[in-house]
Amino acid sequence: MKIVGWKSKVFKSRSRLCVFWLLVLMVAIGATVNGQSPALTECTRAFYGEDYALAIQLAEKHLSKYPKDVPVRVVLARAELAQGKPLQAFETLQRVLEFDPKNIDALYYLSLASKELSQSEYQRLFSVAPDSFRGHQLLAEAALSIGNPTEAEEEFKRALAVNPHSMEVSTELAELKRSQSKFDEAIGYYSQAEKSGPLNYDIAYGLGACYTYKQEYPQAIEWLRKAVALVPRSAAGRFALGNALFQNGQIEEAVPELNEALRLEPRMKQAYFLLGRAYSKLGRQEQARAAIRKLDELNRSEVPEKEKKSGPDSNPKPRR
Repeated sequence: MKIVGWKSKVFKSRSRLCVFWLLVLMVAIGATVNGQSPALTECTRAFYGEDYALAIQLAEKHLSKYPKDVPVRVVLARAELAQGKPLQAFETLQRVLEFDPKNIDALYYLSLASKELSQSEYQRLFSVAPDSFRGHQLLAEAALSIGNPTEAEEEFKRALAVNPHSMEVSTELAELKRSQSKFDEAIGYYSQAEKSGPLNYDIAYGLGACYTYKQEYPQAIEWLRKAVALVPRSAAGRFALGNALFQNGQIEEAVPELNEALRLEPRMKQAYFLLGRAYSKLGRQEQARAAIRKLDELNRSEVPEKEKKSGPDSNPKPRR
């Protein structure tokens, strides 16, 4: 009986010890989950007290022992940003994303750090080479971003005056002219870009699109074939080639290009419409009806979405 009683006491003692350590563990986990660890609390208090140097000091001391503490490392990055150290903050946040790639706070502050870095690099560029073609190119792109095409065109032209062989600037200016339906001018700049370096998709597609709008279909087809050869998986390129072939009366050749465009971009309504017309012209009425039915299905599926929007519906340009 004495042995049994002794075992019972030992069991009860161990049980109490287990419960004690379980409670300790739960408190620790709760503190971490709620973001209330002592290190995080101290760093945050220093940060909101605008003592950024102290916040950095506390965070670095803690992270030297616990490098994977993501919340503390985020506070460190915020303090570095507040001290005007975007490069250090950028590196700190990159480290956060190594541990937690989907951390929303890290991604947000990383975008701020990147913006700060880009602005400082712009300033350095203009201070070092204020009249460089890159400087004018950046000013042109900035003008485009705020919807000022006139100023953008002037800056692009200044960039080309400094470096007439810049394929990038010639292409950007050509894109601007094409967006303004000034196709002859656009063709001139695309051609200048094509002579300045190896042919790429943007140049070939742009030339094909311009010649299509000018209804010069043989030349459009020539350039669009080159575009498709450069980027075979471009739905926009396949559709543009199919359209040019159709408009040029090459209906049989247009069909496979339109089908390939739909394989790459199944919701491209323009392709279904044109494919229906192509099949109809070829006398393949059943396939024509099937294409039009699919177009009707897409239109009906978009009706609820249209009703939710106050603005007019738009059909975006298919992605490459």
